[in-house]
Amino acid sequence: MAYAQLLGFDARENEQDCKKNPLPEEVREQLLLRPEIECPFSVDPHIWPSHFLYYPQLRQLIGPREPVLIETDPDCRGGLWLDLARMQHRLHEHQRSAVALAIEVYADEKVSLDDFPSPLIYSQTNPSVLPHESTFLGYDVADSGFWSGLSNAGYSVDEKDGLRSQWQGHINGFGLLKTQEDAFGFREISAKRVPEHAPFWVYGLYRLNGV
Repeated sequence: MAYAQLLGFDARENEQDCKKNPLPEEVREQLLLRPEIECPFSVDPHIWPSHFLYYPQLRQLIGPREPVLIETDPDCRGGLWLDLARMQHRLHEHQRSAVALAIEVYADEKVSLDDFPSPLIYSQTNPSVLPHESTFLGYDVADSGFWSGLSNAGYSVDEKDGLRSQWQGHINGFGLLKTQEDAFGFREISAKRVPEHAPFWVYGLYRLNGV
Protein backbone atom coordinates (compact mmCIF):
# COMPACT_ATOMS: atom_id res chain seq x y z
CA MET A 1 0.00 0.00 0.00
CA ALA A 2 1.39 3.39 -0.98
CA TYR A 3 2.05 6.19 1.49
CA ALA A 4 -0.79 8.75 1.36
CA GLN A 5 -0.78 12.41 2.38
CA LEU A 6 -3.74 14.76 2.43
CA LEU A 7 -2.70 17.90 0.52
CA GLY A 8 -5.76 20.11 0.85
CA PHE A 9 -9.20 21.04 -0.40
CA ASP A 10 -10.79 22.72 -3.39
CA ALA A 11 -14.20 23.53 -4.85
CA ARG A 12 -14.73 22.60 -8.47
CA GLU A 13 -17.38 23.24 -11.06
CA ASN A 14 -20.52 21.14 -10.60
CA GLU A 15 -22.29 19.26 -13.36
CA GLN A 16 -24.88 22.01 -13.95
CA ASP A 17 -22.15 24.60 -14.53
CA CYS A 18 -20.15 22.24 -16.73
CA LYS A 19 -23.13 21.49 -18.95
CA LYS A 20 -23.36 25.21 -19.72
CA ASN A 21 -19.83 25.20 -21.09
CA PRO A 22 -18.50 21.64 -21.57
CA LEU A 23 -15.14 20.86 -23.08
CA PRO A 24 -15.56 21.06 -26.87
CA GLU A 25 -15.69 17.73 -28.68
CA GLU A 26 -12.49 18.42 -30.61
CA VAL A 27 -10.65 19.21 -27.36
CA ARG A 28 -11.90 16.02 -25.70
CA GLU A 29 -10.82 14.04 -28.74
CA GLN A 30 -7.31 15.43 -28.41
CA LEU A 31 -6.91 15.25 -24.62
CA LEU A 32 -8.98 12.36 -23.28
CA LEU A 33 -8.74 8.60 -23.57
CA ARG A 34 -12.51 8.52 -23.07
CA PRO A 35 -13.61 11.51 -25.18
CA GLU A 36 -17.29 10.72 -24.72
CA ILE A 37 -17.06 12.14 -21.17
CA GLU A 38 -18.20 15.75 -21.58
CA CYS A 39 -17.30 16.88 -18.05
CA PRO A 40 -14.21 14.96 -16.92
CA PHE A 41 -12.95 15.22 -13.35
CA SER A 42 -9.26 15.91 -12.82
CA VAL A 43 -6.84 17.29 -10.28
CA ASP A 44 -5.92 19.71 -13.09
CA PRO A 45 -8.04 22.91 -12.81
CA HIS A 46 -7.59 23.54 -16.53
CA ILE A 47 -9.68 20.42 -17.12
CA TRP A 48 -12.01 20.61 -14.10
CA PRO A 49 -12.27 24.32 -13.25
CA SER A 50 -11.97 25.59 -9.69
CA HIS A 51 -14.07 28.38 -8.18
CA PHE A 52 -10.96 29.92 -6.64
CA LEU A 53 -8.22 32.24 -7.87
CA TYR A 54 -5.09 30.82 -6.27
CA TYR A 55 -2.61 32.92 -8.21
CA PRO A 56 -3.86 36.53 -8.55
CA GLN A 57 -0.73 37.47 -10.50
CA LEU A 58 -2.04 35.26 -13.32
CA ARG A 59 -5.45 36.94 -13.47
CA GLN A 60 -4.80 38.55 -16.86
CA LEU A 61 -3.55 35.27 -18.34
CA ILE A 62 -6.64 33.43 -17.12
CA GLY A 63 -8.94 36.04 -18.62
CA PRO A 64 -12.56 36.76 -17.70
CA ARG A 65 -14.48 33.94 -16.06
CA GLU A 66 -18.15 33.56 -15.27
CA PRO A 67 -18.77 33.25 -12.41
CA VAL A 68 -15.80 35.36 -11.30
CA LEU A 69 -13.09 33.39 -9.50
CA ILE A 70 -13.02 33.88 -5.73
CA GLU A 71 -9.79 35.11 -4.15
CA THR A 72 -8.20 32.86 -1.53
CA ASP A 73 -6.24 33.30 1.70
CA PRO A 74 -2.43 33.78 1.63
CA ASP A 75 -1.72 30.24 2.85
CA CYS A 76 -3.42 28.81 -0.26
CA ARG A 77 -0.38 29.57 -2.41
CA GLY A 78 0.12 25.88 -3.14
CA GLY A 79 -3.10 25.78 -5.16
CA LEU A 80 -5.41 24.28 -2.52
CA TRP A 81 -7.13 25.36 0.69
CA LEU A 82 -5.54 24.00 3.86
CA ASP A 83 -8.53 24.77 6.10
CA LEU A 84 -11.80 23.18 4.99
CA ALA A 85 -14.02 25.31 7.22
CA ARG A 86 -12.52 28.51 5.85
CA MET A 87 -13.07 27.28 2.30
CA GLN A 88 -16.69 26.47 3.09
CA HIS A 89 -17.18 29.92 4.59
CA ARG A 90 -15.76 31.59 1.49
CA LEU A 91 -18.08 29.57 -0.75
CA HIS A 92 -21.10 30.49 1.36
CA GLU A 93 -20.10 34.16 1.32
CA HIS A 94 -20.21 34.07 -2.46
CA GLN A 95 -23.29 31.81 -2.60
CA ARG A 96 -21.54 29.25 -4.77
CA SER A 97 -22.72 25.73 -5.44
CA ALA A 98 -19.71 23.50 -6.11
CA VAL A 99 -18.20 20.05 -5.80
CA ALA A 100 -16.04 20.18 -2.67
CA LEU A 101 -12.91 18.06 -2.96
CA ALA A 102 -10.18 16.63 -0.79
CA ILE A 103 -6.99 15.68 -2.63
CA GLU A 104 -4.39 13.16 -1.51
CA VAL A 105 -1.00 12.37 -3.03
CA TYR A 106 0.40 8.82 -3.04
CA ALA A 107 4.00 7.66 -3.17
CA ASP A 108 6.09 4.62 -2.35
CA GLU A 109 7.36 6.38 0.78
CA LYS A 110 6.97 9.67 2.64
CA VAL A 111 7.53 12.59 0.27
CA SER A 112 9.97 15.45 0.90
CA LEU A 113 10.04 18.99 -0.45
CA ASP A 114 13.01 18.01 -2.63
CA ASP A 115 10.81 15.40 -4.29
CA PHE A 116 7.59 17.45 -4.44
CA PRO A 117 8.41 21.16 -4.88
CA SER A 118 5.23 22.63 -3.41
CA PRO A 119 4.44 24.15 -0.01
CA LEU A 120 1.53 21.73 0.23
CA ILE A 121 3.87 18.88 1.08
CA TYR A 122 4.89 20.36 4.45
CA SER A 123 1.68 22.28 5.29
CA GLN A 124 -0.85 21.08 7.86
CA THR A 125 -4.45 20.66 6.78
CA ASN A 126 -7.49 21.14 8.98
CA PRO A 127 -8.89 18.55 9.35
CA SER A 128 -5.68 16.54 9.15
CA VAL A 129 -7.39 13.43 7.76
CA LEU A 130 -10.12 12.83 5.20
CA PRO A 131 -13.56 13.71 6.58
CA HIS A 132 -15.77 10.68 7.16
CA GLU A 133 -18.35 11.95 4.68
CA SER A 134 -16.00 11.50 1.73
CA THR A 135 -16.70 9.61 -1.49
CA PHE A 136 -13.76 8.34 -3.52
CA LEU A 137 -13.96 9.53 -7.15
CA GLY A 138 -10.83 8.04 -8.68
CA TYR A 139 -7.12 8.62 -9.33
CA ASP A 140 -5.36 11.15 -11.50
CA VAL A 141 -1.72 11.34 -12.60
CA ALA A 142 -0.13 14.80 -12.64
CA ASP A 143 2.99 16.77 -11.81
CA SER A 144 3.40 18.70 -8.54
CA GLY A 145 1.64 21.69 -10.11
CA PHE A 146 -1.44 19.53 -10.91
CA TRP A 147 -0.83 19.46 -14.68
CA SER A 148 -2.47 16.16 -15.61
CA GLY A 149 -0.64 13.59 -17.70
CA LEU A 150 -3.91 11.69 -18.03
CA SER A 151 -6.24 14.41 -19.31
CA ASN A 152 -4.15 17.43 -20.33
CA ALA A 153 -1.27 16.00 -22.37
CA GLY A 154 -2.58 15.77 -25.91
CA TYR A 155 -2.31 12.35 -27.54
CA SER A 156 -0.98 11.79 -31.04
CA VAL A 157 -3.00 9.69 -33.48
CA ASP A 158 -0.81 6.66 -32.83
CA GLU A 159 -0.96 7.16 -29.07
CA LYS A 160 -4.74 7.50 -29.12
CA ASP A 161 -5.14 4.24 -31.03
CA GLY A 162 -2.87 2.28 -28.72
CA LEU A 163 -3.61 3.84 -25.36
CA ARG A 164 -7.37 3.99 -25.80
CA SER A 165 -7.65 0.31 -26.56
CA GLN A 166 -5.39 -0.49 -23.61
CA TRP A 167 -6.68 1.99 -21.01
CA GLN A 168 -10.33 2.87 -21.67
CA GLY A 169 -11.48 -0.01 -19.47
CA HIS A 170 -9.34 1.31 -16.60
CA ILE A 171 -10.97 4.77 -16.64
CA ASN A 172 -14.25 5.34 -14.82
CA GLY A 173 -17.22 7.50 -15.80
CA PHE A 174 -15.58 10.56 -14.23
CA GLY A 175 -12.54 10.25 -16.48
CA LEU A 176 -10.32 9.08 -13.60
CA LEU A 177 -8.33 5.89 -13.16
CA LYS A 178 -10.15 3.20 -11.21
CA THR A 179 -7.39 1.66 -9.12
CA GLN A 180 -4.15 2.69 -7.51
CA GLU A 181 -2.35 0.01 -9.51
CA ASP A 182 -3.73 1.56 -12.72
CA ALA A 183 -2.58 5.01 -11.60
CA PHE A 184 0.98 3.96 -10.81
CA GLY A 185 1.14 2.17 -14.16
CA PHE A 186 -0.07 5.24 -16.02
CA ARG A 187 2.40 7.38 -14.10
CA GLU A 188 5.23 5.48 -15.81
CA ILE A 189 3.63 5.99 -19.21
CA SER A 190 3.22 9.73 -18.56
CA ALA A 191 6.87 10.10 -17.55
CA LYS A 192 7.92 8.62 -20.88
CA ARG A 193 5.40 10.58 -22.95
CA VAL A 194 6.01 14.01 -21.44
CA PRO A 195 9.36 13.89 -19.61
CA GLU A 196 9.44 17.68 -19.30
CA HIS A 197 6.71 17.39 -16.64
CA ALA A 198 8.23 14.43 -14.78
CA PRO A 199 8.20 13.34 -12.08
CA PHE A 200 4.51 12.55 -12.06
CA TRP A 201 2.48 11.79 -8.96
CA VAL A 202 -0.63 9.79 -8.21
CA TYR A 203 -3.51 11.77 -6.72
CA GLY A 204 -6.71 10.53 -5.13
CA LEU A 205 -9.80 12.73 -5.47
CA TYR A 206 -12.57 12.57 -2.85
CA ARG A 207 -15.91 14.33 -2.93
CA LEU A 208 -16.84 15.92 0.39
CA ASN A 209 -20.53 15.26 0.84
CA GLY A 210 -22.66 17.81 2.63
CA VAL A 211 -20.26 20.69 1.97
